[in-house]
Amino acid sequence: MKKQLLLILMMSLILLVTACGTSSGGREAEVGGDETVTFQATILEIQDGYYLVEPIEGSTELNSADQITIPMINMNPSPEPEVGDVLEIEYDGSIAESYPAQIANVYGIRVVE
Repeated sequence: MKKQLLLILMMSLILLVTACGTSSGGREAEVGGDETVTFQATILEIQDGYYLVEPIEGSTELNSADQITIPMINMNPSPEPEVGDVLEIEYDGSIAESYPAQIANVYGIRVVE
């Protein structure tokens, strides 16, 4: 009887440990790896070296923050962005959780509208 109880407890423990593990489908998920992410946002303010933007409706980034600061780097030379313009921003996928949120690694910015 003791052997059966010990066997049941050991099997329960093994199942519990196995069930608590996570699976990524056999591949590692990387944030900010070689992958780039693109989204569109409306310029709210132009600050010293930064744009304060609001992601457009339906954007995944809008789930993270309603306002994001974007450094003025890697921009297409023309046209010159103005408040109210829509930008297309390519970045590494990482958004700093602050308010307003921040994107540091920008690979490209261009005016869409």
